[in-house]
Amino acid sequence: MAVYQDNYTAMVIFAQTQTQFGVQQANTINPMDETPFDSPNPNSPKIPTENKNGGFTFQQAKKLVVGLGVASAVKSVINYFKNNYGEIMQDSNAQVQGNETMNILSMGVGIASSFAVGGWIGGVASIVATGVNVGTQTASYQRMLHRNDVQSQIMMARTQYASINGGR
Repeated sequence: MAVYQDNYTAMVIFAQTQTQFGVQQANTINPMDETPFDSPNPNSPKIPTENKNGGFTFQQAKKLVVGLGVASAVKSVINYFKNNYGEIMQDSNAQVQGNETMNILSMGVGIASSFAVGGWIGGVASIVATGVNVGTQTASYQRMLHRNDVQSQIMMARTQYASINGGR
């Protein structure tokens, strides 16, 4: 045991401790600091688990990384089942409805977050951008339907409407 004192601090050094990285540091008690004591062993202070400056400790960072990894794995599993629901459950209509619902929810969240971040100007800009996106998708879908209809008419003319008339 050693005692250190100057004009500003007084420390009592009890023993050497090691951090989890194997670095030795003095296990001290500063009477000017309000470091609490462990009740079973009054000669050693309770080591604070949080950094007083508000930073992360190694354990907190490790827990955060593990938590993010678990969250990423859960998200991957959910996305797999969401994207393959139609094949797994043999229900393609429910798959289409689920995809459309997710698209609409995604657009709503995008517009709401634009209002939250950019105010009314950002929200209006997001509504206009979403409208343009939906308009171009609709136009593309209409062109695809028209092209499919024309191809169907060509095939029916080639077969001389055999499928409708029941053959020759």
